[in-house]
Amino acid sequence: MPVRTRRAFLSGAPAQFHHISSAVVIALPARRDAVVQSLAVMPGVEVHATEGSRIVVTIEGPTSGFLGEALISISLMEGVISANMVFEQALVPEVKAT
Repeated sequence: MPVRTRRAFLSGAPAQFHHISSAVVIALPARRDAVVQSLAVMPGVEVHATEGSRIVVTIEGPTSGFLGEALISISLMEGVISANMVFEQALVPEVKAT
């Protein structure tokens, strides 16, 4: 089920864009596996690669604010040294013909 913002829910407005970003997370080497497990259960977050203390993720959601909030949550995780957004793109959702 897609995540909707409170404002969109209250106004009944559909999401106008689908936002996707990639980020690099640097974790303490001893905590990397625990951080990866925590990232794997976050809504809208997918882990794509790990190497050393670096973890590459994508974050998807209805607004850039959703992406920012997810990135802040990641940066506050125990064992995370830094979380930096590398790329962001806003896509217009496809409209299915009826």
